[in-house]
Amino acid sequence: MATIEMEVAVQTEIGIAPSEQGRVQALTVTLAVEVANRHSDAAARSGQISDTLDYGRMRQIVHEVFAERRWNLLEEVTTTIRDRIRALNHVESARVGITKYHPWADVARLTLTR
Repeated sequence: MATIEMEVAVQTEIGIAPSEQGRVQALTVTLAVEVANRHSDAAARSGQISDTLDYGRMRQIVHEVFAERRWNLLEEVTTTIRDRIRALNHVESARVGITKYHPWADVARLTLTR
């Protein structure tokens, strides 16, 4: 398997806590996507993006999902992104993590990965 890892920076309003309502937060979305070697090898031989996974499309999906609506739970948005990436051609598996920074005064970061 070939593994593609990507971190995407997002600015959005997310969360259920009163302190999160009406406040834009910086998030990091981490993607780990596996593509079968036959597709990765085919692209290496042909030089054609259509033979493997278009990395830019993964990034685009992340931004599209956050632009669609305001999300309350990390579980909702990670699942939506994961399912859309899994539906792309040549994807064998996908994991999505979202990190919030300083969700509480004593917590530097919180990450949910699905």
